[in-house]
Amino acid sequence: MWKLIKKLFKWISIIFNWIAVRFLKLNIIVRVVVIILVFMMIYGITFKFVRTKIDKGQTMDIMNVDTGGEKSKTQKAMEAKKAEEAKKSLLVRFKEAKKIYISDDETENIRISGETLEQFKRKAEVFVKVRNISGDFKSNNKGYSDNDLYFKTDFNYFVITSGKIVENYKVPVSMKEEFESDYRKLIYTSLDFITNKENVGSITLYHGNESKSVWPWKKDDLIYKILYKREVGKIQPDKEFKKSKDNYTIKMEKSGVKISIQTMGKDFIKVTCGDNTAYYEVYPELYNYLHDEVFK
Repeated sequence: MWKLIKKLFKWISIIFNWIAVRFLKLNIIVRVVVIILVFMMIYGITFKFVRTKIDKGQTMDIMNVDTGGEKSKTQKAMEAKKAEEAKKSLLVRFKEAKKIYISDDETENIRISGETLEQFKRKAEVFVKVRNISGDFKSNNKGYSDNDLYFKTDFNYFVITSGKIVENYKVPVSMKEEFESDYRKLIYTSLDFITNKENVGSITLYHGNESKSVWPWKKDDLIYKILYKREVGKIQPDKEFKKSKDNYTIKMEKSGVKISIQTMGKDFIKVTCGDNTAYYEVYPELYNYLHDEVFK
């Protein structure tokens, strides 16, 4: 063993001497560059090693040392947050959704967001949680949310699921018809529904006292011009409506429902179905088409 160590040191000495001789033969500038590079490499390795030790020590401090083995404040806060989330009912989580996608017998995955969604969620505040549902529960009125919830309703009950968790809610009898009407109107004021070419009936355009019917072969041209960016509140559209000299109204029937679309300047429209209203920021193609081509 001792002979092996002596032999190893001998080879290390030979290699070191060889490197030293070659190094001394280098140009002074090259030597300086090599020294700097070696120093930086050693510094980098040392810094990384020390940093790892410090981080590990801090982690141990957080987990054990400062608290004497008890959970840190951070851990307790995280666990409390998880526990609070677990306590939330699915209906509360439903009210926290920013977007939902709903379907009925005729349409699928119509996106609802903005103020129309907020109005819909406010209706759900009066639903009463029940353990079981009496009778058969079958419905094509269903949807899902952007926070991983699934729901369906026959307007007597509203059922929400998340994984294996199911919560049943009874819709008050006094608001069943109103809830069903609101659900339908959510779909009918959505531009996802309006710009779908299926089941489009008559369309009439209005500008002041002038009106023009849209011929069947021109309906697609009009619908393709309704390109929206997002749903918005009513304040900005109202301002643009008052400033605009020319505004246009589109009255259409779709799936047997009457819908009105009012331009509010070039960049906004107001969609009305019954007493349900939605405002959208749109691209100017629709306004330009009505202004420049239809009502020249």
